[in-house]
Amino acid sequence: MTIGASALAHLANPPHVADDPGMSYAEDDLHKPKRPPPPMTRTRLRQIAEDYVSRFGGPSSNLRRVLKRHIDKAARAHQEDPDVTRGWQTEVDAIVQEFCRAGALDDARYAQNAAQHLAHRGVAPRVVAYRLQQKGIQQDDIRSALADLGEPRQVEWQAALHLARRRRLGPYRPADERKERRQKDAAVLARAGFPPSVAFKIVDLDPAELDAL
Repeated sequence: MTIGASALAHLANPPHVADDPGMSYAEDDLHKPKRPPPPMTRTRLRQIAEDYVSRFGGPSSNLRRVLKRHIDKAARAHQEDPDVTRGWQTEVDAIVQEFCRAGALDDARYAQNAAQHLAHRGVAPRVVAYRLQQKGIQQDDIRSALADLGEPRQVEWQAALHLARRRRLGPYRPADERKERRQKDAAVLARAGFPPSVAFKIVDLDPAELDAL
């Protein structure tokens, strides 16, 4: 069974959905026993994959992890033989490959979007690279995503400025607090992955310079 072209076209451009949809439940529902999941089938596994990708997109490693979790949960509920559970790996591989070919999953695109988002939130480039690596993104895609951000030193400088602005550090502090908080503000930037030289340059900036940066 393969995914229809229209379904894959929709998945290739998933809507943005918050990680925590904030679902609410009636009080009585909290006391209802959880029903065991139905046995795993190819149709159900593909439906889980389509639902996940349409909501969250994300790298292929996330989809693999989600599918494996559902397979393991169904196997425990129905006391399936471990060999049967391991046999589903072939189906997981086929689904992931099909979604990648159709463009519904694109690790390079995910890395590029994630790198831009993180840099704009003040995440140091070396931390961006680490987070992408933890998501299972290949090194070539990580390097390409970082290169797309711009000249490395300028990217690092702008990210540090973004963090200083968000955290109200250095030049974004009231003037009467800056001297007392200088070391601590620089330490915040250093712990976030920025070199000490960049951290101190940021916290020592004259507020009048900010408009030109």
